[in-house]
Amino acid sequence: MRHPPPPEPPPSFGRSPLEEGEDEARHRAAMRMRLLGEDTEITAFHQARREAQLLGQVESQGEGPARIVGLLNEQLSGAQGVEFKNLLARELKPQLDRLADQVDQATTENRRKIAAFVSRSAQLAGRENAATFEKLLTATADAEARHLRSSAGAGAIVCASELQSALRRAANQTYRAALIDKSREHLERLAREALQLPSEELRSVLVQLLGAAEPLGRMECNALAKTVLTGVLGEGKAHGLPRLVKALPLALQAAPGGGNWAIRLMLNLMERGEQESAQALAEAFTRIIREARERCGPLLRPVQTAADKAELLEHCVKLDAQVGTLAALLPACALVLAARGAVPGGGNGPLVTEALVAVACLDAVGATENGQRVLRHTLIHEEQGEPSFLGIVPVVARPLSHPRMLQMLSQSGLHVPHYQQGGALFVQRVARQVFRALSGTVVARSQKGEGEEARRLLHSALSVHAPLYGMNLEGGRFTVELLEGLRSNPEPAQGPRVLAELERLAKANPSPYGTGYVESLRTLVTALAERDPHAAPKSGGLRQRAGAAPKMNVREVERTHIIGVKQLEAEREAARAAKAAAARGAPAKGSSRGSAGAPARRPASAPAPAPVAPPPAPKPPAPEGLGPMSALEAERTHILQTKNLEPQRAARPPKPSTSEPARPSGPTRPLRG
Repeated sequence: MRHPPPPEPPPSFGRSPLEEGEDEARHRAAMRMRLLGEDTEITAFHQARREAQLLGQVESQGEGPARIVGLLNEQLSGAQGVEFKNLLARELKPQLDRLADQVDQATTENRRKIAAFVSRSAQLAGRENAATFEKLLTATADAEARHLRSSAGAGAIVCASELQSALRRAANQTYRAALIDKSREHLERLAREALQLPSEELRSVLVQLLGAAEPLGRMECNALAKTVLTGVLGEGKAHGLPRLVKALPLALQAAPGGGNWAIRLMLNLMERGEQESAQALAEAFTRIIREARERCGPLLRPVQTAADKAELLEHCVKLDAQVGTLAALLPACALVLAARGAVPGGGNGPLVTEALVAVACLDAVGATENGQRVLRHTLIHEEQGEPSFLGIVPVVARPLSHPRMLQMLSQSGLHVPHYQQGGALFVQRVARQVFRALSGTVVARSQKGEGEEARRLLHSALSVHAPLYGMNLEGGRFTVELLEGLRSNPEPAQGPRVLAELERLAKANPSPYGTGYVESLRTLVTALAERDPHAAPKSGGLRQRAGAAPKMNVREVERTHIIGVKQLEAEREAARAAKAAAARGAPAKGSSRGSAGAPARRPASAPAPAPVAPPPAPKPPAPEGLGPMSALEAERTHILQTKNLEPQRAARPPKPSTSEPARPSGPTRPLRG
């Protein structure tokens, strides 16, 4: 079946392309789209303008804000460059500001979808475009706060559950801060109502509040703690404070991820002068941390001293079943160490000491699945501008090497040699687990086409945690540039070269703490080079099969080649000498082993043998202490010997050929043909 031919263009009557009419231009554009598939000369500006116009058409068709911001999230989630995202955000700002006026009309589910989509879009667009989404996020938080106030009659448990859903749905600091600020009166009333409930219901409300505070940043978590504490204390009366102090530790055991909020409640009590209540909370937190650590005590040392990967995996599976509470409490323990001067009991009190021992378990906890999950969430929060608990690791490495602390670590079931000599080995093991968690997230983003998001996460982690791998901030900046080049252009053969370059950078830019090694980055470098989040470096013994020849470098290969060539030349020279001696009827050179001894007697009637050439003079022995030549020296000697032989060969007279007679030296006529 034949396809109909394309329509003929209207006659142009010899006009130039600049003078062609609308029909001719449309025909040329249609043919270009048919042949090329799309306009190949489109720029980032035109692409951003086209996408913005598409969203404008969707809005003009009557689609709701949830549908529009969902399409925006899809456009920013692709493998687009920074220029396109900046241009698209600038083009869409008026439209997003108009959508902010329509959020009040959305349902609760759609409003929370809008918050989640816009938060994700703001993260993909980068911090430089945060102002584009600020008005829409603030309007969404305002509408959510009004919804929370309207549900106050449903009870404290329902209000706490709604607050948790609203805060955990959208991962954006602007939205969460605005929601807590606009819900301040509602939260104070919620705290007062919760203290009037029975103990079990009060515990349920506190569990919901701890779950709501788990994803919050430093400022938002502190604001939520102050607001709830203001509602508990009321007008200066602390009648409900003993109930809070009694119920909060029980709730923390059920939701250990909200430990930061519980610690900030204790610090705010100290700031307001409630010493007895703060001391009671500190004693309860000390007991909770100790119980979580002792539950994992017998399983920590086998993970720290595992001999191979199989043994490590086996012990990590056993530890992972018990380490969930301890892993979730580690950020709270780091907060206690950071604020040790304001903690009840002081810097040497039992809570600070117990938190220090818990942080010492981080190298073993980080090897488990629960530990890796905590590390990944921490690194992502750092990318969003929040400080993390990992900055405390180089600071506590030296106090852990104190003799009193070493004794406590030994009693806790930890491997003491890891913490000796300034805790360098402990820092290296923690760094290995941190960058293992980073490698999985960065490679996953790269494989999904989110190159800019992967670059931001890599830059954030390597810049902030340069002391973990033995460099200062300047060395961390160079490390980011080096590994970003490897991430954008992965090649397995470049891994050793990058590690060697990192070693050079570490010597030029050492860490001010004197701890950390570049070897901690090996897993990350291997994963980036091979684009495999589970790629782990293997030793030479595991990579090489049994009985295989060792791998040689370039110089060893060159030296082996030169020696092999010389041996082959010697064998060929000996074969030619033996053949010439056999042709003359004489024994081969060097064939008689008894030539060095007394000559054998011959009968008188035997003919005299042919004269034998005297044996060559032995070579003078090499002077003592002279080592073997390197590959370059052997090659240079070979070249010099070859050049010395060329004049000798040129000076030899040419041998006359026996196959054809010698030609006369006079002029001869040219040969035919």
